[in-house]
Amino acid sequence: MVALKPDTHVLLDGAVKVYKRGNSRLWQATFKIDQHWVRISTGKQDLEEAKTAARDQYLEYRFRAKHDLPVVTKRFEDVARLAIVDMQRQLDAGAGRKVFKDYITALHRYFIPFFGKTFITSIDHDRIQAFNAWRTSVIGHEPKASTLNTHNSAMNRVYAEAVSRGFVMQAKVPILANNGEGAQRRPDFSLADYRTMIRKLPHWIEQGKGGKSRDMRELLRDYVLIVANTGMRPGTEDQNLRWKHVTVFTENQLDYVEFYLAGKTKPREAIGRSGTIDYLRRIHSRTDAIKHIPFEVMLKQKLDLPVFCLPDGSVTEHLRQTFKAFLTASDLLKCPKTGENRVLYSLRHTYATFALVNDGMEIHALAKQMGTSIGMIERHYSHLTPRMKKDMFTGKRYELSRDEFDKTD
Repeated sequence: MVALKPDTHVLLDGAVKVYKRGNSRLWQATFKIDQHWVRISTGKQDLEEAKTAARDQYLEYRFRAKHDLPVVTKRFEDVARLAIVDMQRQLDAGAGRKVFKDYITALHRYFIPFFGKTFITSIDHDRIQAFNAWRTSVIGHEPKASTLNTHNSAMNRVYAEAVSRGFVMQAKVPILANNGEGAQRRPDFSLADYRTMIRKLPHWIEQGKGGKSRDMRELLRDYVLIVANTGMRPGTEDQNLRWKHVTVFTENQLDYVEFYLAGKTKPREAIGRSGTIDYLRRIHSRTDAIKHIPFEVMLKQKLDLPVFCLPDGSVTEHLRQTFKAFLTASDLLKCPKTGENRVLYSLRHTYATFALVNDGMEIHALAKQMGTSIGMIERHYSHLTPRMKKDMFTGKRYELSRDEFDKTD
């Protein structure tokens, strides 16, 4: 503990001591909370103002200890745990972003074990470089750019907490670089493989046993079709989708289905491709709690019931395994262009590929539909550019315009 000068001032029956260090004009304070020494700067030069500030800080720390909140010092682990508490509180209230879970995991797994006892004001470029090397050794390989983005965002949450408490100035917050491996092409389905998959699903369902096994296969079929025709995120947006989030409307004698999707990013509306309504009708017809209600009437009731459920209304967590079993049986598991196994998320990538190449959708429109950034679309689907521009590269667009011109001559 810091040696105190003779002019140390004692508050609250000795619980708080206010003093000055020789090289500072500001009054300091120290006190003990649950066997944990806390040392703070009051930020005050005036003694009476410093006493008031020290007393207020002591009472705040006592409150935190009583309510099982972190007792905060300038040590990294204490500030990080406070940031974690804040993110978890938001998640529990349903207001936090889903990515907060990833931030919390990164802080527990990497940042707190390495930086733990280090004062947040002491973390400099060299210390961060040492951390980067240590993290690579723990992971076993260089982290990808997407992983580094998540980790950097988690670290920034801690620094935001430190800045808000006056532990560090914003100008002193280190810039966290992302030199990770760039975005790689993700496994999807070619048009031929997608057609093969859709053609084989009904027969695969018929081959299944009765009961839950058959129910899982039927749900998988409609799940695949809906995700591949909307681009929604498997694992987040699909789990949050309720019937109250589905709207069917008619314009120019055509029916459209709109989804309100909430998950990794801020909520958005997305339009399903033609045929998506039919897949929703099939799920509705199998769900015991609502199948007796006409489909259009059921949608207008805005029921808070999951869309992707089994007939008894339960939500399964095993569609991923069922999908893998189907792809394996159908010889479709391996994506020939990436060499990686296809997963449920491949359906989202397939939607993006078809939208860009077959539908000619503009990138900014696709980004809005999929709830991502234009930059993300460009990074992950840049390999499609030659196919998107094939007519221009081959001169086919010019030939088409000439043909049309000749016909009107």
